[in-house]
Amino acid sequence: MLSTIGSTKQSEKGGGGFGAHLPVYITNNPQDGLFRVNAATKGTGFVAKEAYLDYYIDKFRIISEKTNLPGGASAEEKANSVRTRISAILEFYENTDKIDLRCLAGLEIWPGNSSKNVMLDPRVSLHFLGMPTSEQHMRYQQWQINCIWEKIAQSDKRFIFGVALRQLTMGHVGKSFVPGHIPSEQTPIRGKHPFGWTLWVVETLDKGIEAINS
Repeated sequence: MLSTIGSTKQSEKGGGGFGAHLPVYITNNPQDGLFRVNAATKGTGFVAKEAYLDYYIDKFRIISEKTNLPGGASAEEKANSVRTRISAILEFYENTDKIDLRCLAGLEIWPGNSSKNVMLDPRVSLHFLGMPTSEQHMRYQQWQINCIWEKIAQSDKRFIFGVALRQLTMGHVGKSFVPGHIPSEQTPIRGKHPFGWTLWVVETLDKGIEAINS
Protein backbone atom coordinates (compact mmCIF):
# COMPACT_ATOMS: atom_id res chain seq x y z
CA MET A 1 0.00 0.00 0.00
CA LEU A 2 2.76 2.45 0.86
CA SER A 3 4.45 1.83 -2.46
CA THR A 4 1.44 3.48 -4.06
CA ILE A 5 2.55 6.88 -2.79
CA GLY A 6 6.27 6.29 -3.24
CA SER A 7 7.22 7.15 0.34
CA THR A 8 10.95 7.41 0.89
CA LYS A 9 10.69 7.42 4.69
CA GLN A 10 8.56 4.78 6.34
CA SER A 11 8.32 2.52 3.30
CA GLU A 12 12.08 1.99 3.35
CA LYS A 13 11.70 0.63 6.86
CA GLY A 14 8.88 -1.73 6.00
CA GLY A 15 6.01 0.71 6.47
CA GLY A 16 6.72 1.52 10.11
CA GLY A 17 4.43 4.56 10.04
CA PHE A 18 1.36 2.38 10.00
CA GLY A 19 2.92 -0.10 12.41
CA ALA A 20 1.12 -3.00 14.04
CA HIS A 21 -2.43 -1.69 14.11
CA LEU A 22 -4.10 -4.75 15.60
CA PRO A 23 -2.64 -5.78 18.97
CA VAL A 24 -4.22 -8.44 21.16
CA TYR A 25 -6.00 -6.96 24.19
CA ILE A 26 -5.74 -9.03 27.37
CA THR A 27 -8.39 -8.05 29.92
CA ASN A 28 -9.46 -9.55 33.24
CA ASN A 29 -12.65 -11.62 33.28
CA PRO A 30 -15.01 -11.56 36.28
CA GLN A 31 -13.69 -13.70 39.12
CA ASP A 32 -16.49 -16.24 38.83
CA GLY A 33 -15.39 -17.22 35.31
CA LEU A 34 -13.50 -20.42 34.50
CA PHE A 35 -10.70 -18.53 32.72
CA ARG A 36 -9.15 -15.44 34.27
CA VAL A 37 -8.49 -13.46 31.09
CA ASN A 38 -10.10 -12.59 27.77
CA ALA A 39 -8.14 -12.04 24.55
CA ALA A 40 -9.34 -10.01 21.56
CA THR A 41 -7.75 -8.16 18.65
CA LYS A 42 -8.67 -4.48 18.36
CA GLY A 43 -7.60 -1.62 16.12
CA THR A 44 -5.30 0.71 18.02
CA GLY A 45 -3.37 3.85 17.13
CA PHE A 46 -1.98 7.13 18.37
CA VAL A 47 -3.71 10.40 19.18
CA ALA A 48 -2.43 13.94 18.69
CA LYS A 49 -1.37 16.10 21.59
CA GLU A 50 -4.10 18.42 22.85
CA ALA A 51 -2.51 21.45 21.16
CA TYR A 52 -2.78 19.78 17.73
CA LEU A 53 -6.18 18.09 17.96
CA ASP A 54 -8.14 20.90 16.25
CA TYR A 55 -5.52 21.15 13.49
CA TYR A 56 -5.68 17.47 12.59
CA ILE A 57 -9.44 17.15 12.99
CA ASP A 58 -9.94 19.97 10.48
CA LYS A 59 -7.23 18.69 8.15
CA PHE A 60 -8.53 15.11 8.09
CA ARG A 61 -12.12 16.23 7.55
CA ILE A 62 -11.23 18.56 4.67
CA ILE A 63 -9.12 15.93 2.91
CA SER A 64 -11.79 13.27 3.43
CA GLU A 65 -14.44 15.50 1.87
CA LYS A 66 -12.26 16.60 -1.06
CA THR A 67 -11.21 13.03 -1.91
CA ASN A 68 -14.60 11.36 -1.44
CA LEU A 69 -15.39 9.84 -4.84
CA PRO A 70 -18.73 9.21 -6.55
CA GLY A 71 -19.63 5.85 -8.01
CA GLY A 72 -17.96 5.13 -11.34
CA ALA A 73 -14.72 6.93 -10.54
CA SER A 74 -11.79 5.88 -12.70
CA ALA A 75 -8.85 3.82 -11.44
CA GLU A 76 -6.62 6.88 -11.70
CA GLU A 77 -9.03 9.01 -9.66
CA LYS A 78 -9.17 6.32 -6.97
CA ALA A 79 -5.38 6.05 -6.89
CA ASN A 80 -5.03 9.82 -6.50
CA SER A 81 -7.60 9.80 -3.69
CA VAL A 82 -5.81 7.02 -1.85
CA ARG A 83 -2.44 8.71 -2.36
CA THR A 84 -3.68 11.98 -0.87
CA ARG A 85 -5.27 10.28 2.12
CA ILE A 86 -2.28 8.09 2.94
CA SER A 87 0.02 11.10 2.66
CA ALA A 88 -2.09 12.90 5.27
CA ILE A 89 -1.98 9.89 7.60
CA LEU A 90 1.78 9.56 7.21
CA GLU A 91 2.27 13.28 7.85
CA PHE A 92 0.69 12.73 11.27
CA TYR A 93 2.61 9.57 12.14
CA GLU A 94 5.95 10.96 10.99
CA ASN A 95 5.61 14.07 13.20
CA THR A 96 6.10 12.31 16.51
CA ASP A 97 6.52 15.61 18.34
CA LYS A 98 2.78 16.17 17.72
CA ILE A 99 1.76 12.72 19.03
CA ASP A 100 0.85 12.10 22.66
CA LEU A 101 3.25 9.21 23.25
CA ARG A 102 1.96 8.68 26.77
CA CYS A 103 -1.02 6.74 25.47
CA LEU A 104 -2.66 4.71 22.70
CA ALA A 105 -6.24 5.06 21.54
CA GLY A 106 -9.13 3.25 19.85
CA LEU A 107 -12.80 3.36 18.90
CA GLU A 108 -15.50 0.91 19.92
CA ILE A 109 -16.39 -1.14 16.83
CA TRP A 110 -16.94 -4.71 18.07
CA PRO A 111 -18.65 -4.59 21.50
CA GLY A 112 -17.96 -7.73 23.52
CA ASN A 113 -16.28 -9.15 26.60
CA SER A 114 -13.29 -6.80 26.40
CA SER A 115 -15.56 -3.76 26.72
CA LYS A 116 -17.44 -5.32 29.64
CA ASN A 117 -14.21 -6.26 31.39
CA VAL A 118 -12.52 -2.85 31.25
CA MET A 119 -15.61 -1.20 32.68
CA LEU A 120 -15.00 -3.26 35.83
CA ASP A 121 -11.20 -3.45 35.77
CA PRO A 122 -9.33 -0.85 33.65
CA ARG A 123 -6.06 -2.82 33.53
CA VAL A 124 -5.23 -3.92 29.97
CA SER A 125 -2.18 -5.66 28.53
CA LEU A 126 -1.56 -5.25 24.81
CA HIS A 127 0.52 -7.68 22.79
CA PHE A 128 2.03 -6.26 19.60
CA LEU A 129 3.67 -8.48 16.99
CA GLY A 130 6.15 -6.84 14.63
CA MET A 131 7.52 -8.19 11.38
CA PRO A 132 11.28 -8.45 10.68
CA THR A 133 12.81 -5.41 8.98
CA SER A 134 15.81 -4.94 6.70
CA GLU A 135 17.76 -3.79 9.75
CA GLN A 136 16.64 -6.64 12.04
CA HIS A 137 15.76 -9.45 9.65
CA MET A 138 16.62 -12.18 12.18
CA ARG A 139 14.63 -10.77 15.09
CA TYR A 140 11.12 -11.91 16.01
CA GLN A 141 9.74 -8.65 17.38
CA GLN A 142 7.02 -8.50 20.01
CA TRP A 143 6.07 -6.19 22.86
CA GLN A 144 3.76 -6.24 25.85
CA ILE A 145 2.37 -2.86 26.83
CA ASN A 146 0.58 -2.64 30.17
CA CYS A 147 -1.97 0.16 30.32
CA ILE A 148 -4.86 1.72 32.21
CA TRP A 149 -8.03 2.08 30.11
CA GLU A 150 -9.99 5.36 30.01
CA LYS A 151 -13.36 5.70 28.31
CA ILE A 152 -13.79 8.80 26.14
CA ALA A 153 -17.17 10.19 25.12
CA GLN A 154 -18.29 11.21 21.63
CA SER A 155 -17.91 14.88 22.59
CA ASP A 156 -14.25 14.42 23.53
CA LYS A 157 -11.86 15.86 20.94
CA ARG A 158 -9.75 12.72 21.16
CA PHE A 159 -12.80 10.71 20.04
CA ILE A 160 -13.56 13.18 17.23
CA PHE A 161 -9.92 12.96 16.13
CA GLY A 162 -10.11 9.15 16.03
CA VAL A 163 -13.26 9.18 13.90
CA ALA A 164 -11.77 11.74 11.47
CA LEU A 165 -8.58 9.69 11.13
CA ARG A 166 -10.49 6.46 10.55
CA GLN A 167 -12.61 8.11 7.87
CA LEU A 168 -9.45 8.75 5.85
CA THR A 169 -9.04 4.98 5.45
CA MET A 170 -12.54 4.56 4.04
CA GLY A 171 -13.33 4.78 0.34
CA HIS A 172 -16.58 5.99 -1.20
CA VAL A 173 -19.86 4.26 -0.26
CA GLY A 174 -18.31 2.89 2.91
CA LYS A 175 -15.70 0.71 1.18
CA SER A 176 -12.24 0.69 2.72
CA PHE A 177 -8.99 0.96 0.79
CA VAL A 178 -7.05 -0.62 3.68
CA PRO A 179 -6.62 -4.39 3.09
CA GLY A 180 -8.53 -6.31 5.74
CA HIS A 181 -10.09 -3.13 7.13
CA ILE A 182 -13.81 -3.88 7.56
CA PRO A 183 -16.02 -0.83 6.91
CA SER A 184 -17.78 0.41 10.05
CA GLU A 185 -21.14 0.06 8.33
CA GLN A 186 -20.59 -3.71 8.20
CA THR A 187 -19.86 -4.05 11.93
CA PRO A 188 -22.32 -4.37 14.85
CA ILE A 189 -22.17 -0.62 15.53
CA ARG A 190 -23.17 0.21 11.91
CA GLY A 191 -20.72 3.09 11.68
CA LYS A 192 -21.83 4.82 14.87
CA HIS A 193 -19.10 4.41 17.48
CA PRO A 194 -20.75 4.55 20.94
CA PHE A 195 -17.48 5.63 22.60
CA GLY A 196 -13.72 5.50 22.33
CA TRP A 197 -10.84 4.98 24.73
CA THR A 198 -7.31 5.93 25.59
CA LEU A 199 -4.82 3.50 27.06
CA TRP A 200 -2.38 5.20 29.41
CA VAL A 201 0.92 3.35 29.20
CA VAL A 202 2.33 2.13 32.51
CA GLU A 203 5.17 -0.04 31.23
CA THR A 204 6.49 -1.51 27.99
CA LEU A 205 8.17 -4.93 27.89
CA ASP A 206 10.31 -5.91 24.91
CA LYS A 207 9.71 -9.62 24.35
CA GLY A 208 11.55 -9.91 21.05
CA ILE A 209 13.43 -13.10 20.25
CA GLU A 210 16.83 -13.04 18.60
CA ALA A 211 17.75 -15.82 16.19
CA ILE A 212 20.71 -17.91 17.34
CA ASN A 213 23.98 -16.84 15.68
CA SER A 214 22.24 -13.92 13.97
